Amino acid sequence: MHRVAEKLVVLVRTDLGMGRGKLAAQVAHAAVVAALAAQGSAGLSTWLAEGQPKVVLSVPDDERLSAIAAEAGAAGLPVHVIRDAGRTQLAPGTQTCCAIGPAETASVDVITGGLSLL
Repeated sequence: MHRVAEKLVVLVRTDLGMGRGKLAAQVAHAAVVAALAAQGSAGLSTWLAEGQPKVVLSVPDDERLSAIAAEAGAAGLPVHVIRDAGRTQLAPGTQTCCAIGPAETASVDVITGGLSLL
């Protein structure tokens, strides 16, 4: 039986000026939420077995993050937008990043393939 490759992509806004630690924490939030939401799915099992491939990509602003999240959702992909709690660098509710997947690599790439690595 041939397994379909799976991956998780996290889109990060570059306009917020987040410090490295803040950015890392936001990406971690996205990855954890995506993995927990996928519990029990065949896709999660495949993703875990493949070493949990993850790619972090940049988006310039909230508008682009929201547009890509909507496009991914419309394509039937798992989407999780992360909003900051507002305890440190950002206002409460600020959208910082978005996890897409874990899902079939080819399907994720259709939506995110033109974006740059962070």
